[in-house]
Amino acid sequence: MRKSHACITCEYWSTMEVQNSFSSLVLGSFARPSWTSLLLVFTVLIIFTLQFSGNPIWPAPGRGEGTAFWDTGGPPSCAGFFRDVPVRKVVMSIEDFGGVGDGETSNTAAFWRAIRYMESFGQRGGSQLNVPRGRWLTGSFNLTSNFTLFLQEGAVILGSQDDGSSYNRRFYKGFANNWG
Repeated sequence: MRKSHACITCEYWSTMEVQNSFSSLVLGSFARPSWTSLLLVFTVLIIFTLQFSGNPIWPAPGRGEGTAFWDTGGPPSCAGFFRDVPVRKVVMSIEDFGGVGDGETSNTAAFWRAIRYMESFGQRGGSQLNVPRGRWLTGSFNLTSNFTLFLQEGAVILGSQDDGSSYNRRFYKGFANNWG
């Protein structure tokens, strides 16, 4: 017995309703993800990938593959990044300016004197101030262009609240007398 065309259409639509209700039931709880949620998932995957990797991401310049800049056999260091430091015309030590690396004496004035003096070599090949082994207590100071502050092995700069105000007053007083 042949079905009529209307019955075939009814069966088709009832089958489609069952499929639509099933797909809406299964996929109804899922919405199209926004770009922010996709970005979040991607970021989390990248972070987990980096956390569990045993190889360094960025090898040190000038070294073989797989050697990280901190893998020098000694204490942690970032010295591998600074291999191409320019050779400076004038090289002096902070001790030449009265610095004492005992960890107790303030060296703020010594650093200011050194940097002020070394600044004059900026256009003539630059300058380098070496800080030898020791603990160098100092307040803040500003570095200048074409200048290298080089800490030798074992040198530690300790920050303090010393603003160098006594040296600062003498410097500006002399500046005003010479130029004012």
